[in-house]
Amino acid sequence: MANSKQHRYANSFKHEVCQYYEHHTRNDTEAKYDVAGKTISKWRRELGYRNKFFGHNIYTEAMQPALKKRQQRDWMVTKKDNAFLLDELTKLRSEMVSKDFDYSRLEDYVVDAYHYIKQQREA
Repeated sequence: MANSKQHRYANSFKHEVCQYYEHHTRNDTEAKYDVAGKTISKWRRELGYRNKFFGHNIYTEAMQPALKKRQQRDWMVTKKDNAFLLDELTKLRSEMVSKDFDYSRLEDYVVDAYHYIKQQREA
């Protein structure tokens, strides 16, 4: 192992590299600290930093799966609530129509009774 290129780095150095990489490109970080990109990714994973991926926003990367899951769950709850509310609205409309019909019939009955009584008094 005398010819090994393996280095032992202090944790403070690893943190410094990981923090620099947070706001710079991989190539910039490799050039500045003379550390391989795979090593940087390994350190970031080991030390709890978010790894960067092509096309991902690193600032919200950790939230993405939970956020999508929550949005999907909220969508399903909203969909169920909407179905329930639509059903209730349909029931209320049908009751209102039947009550309007009953009210209309009752109103006609009262008006007819009024006219009948009026005619009886005039006669």
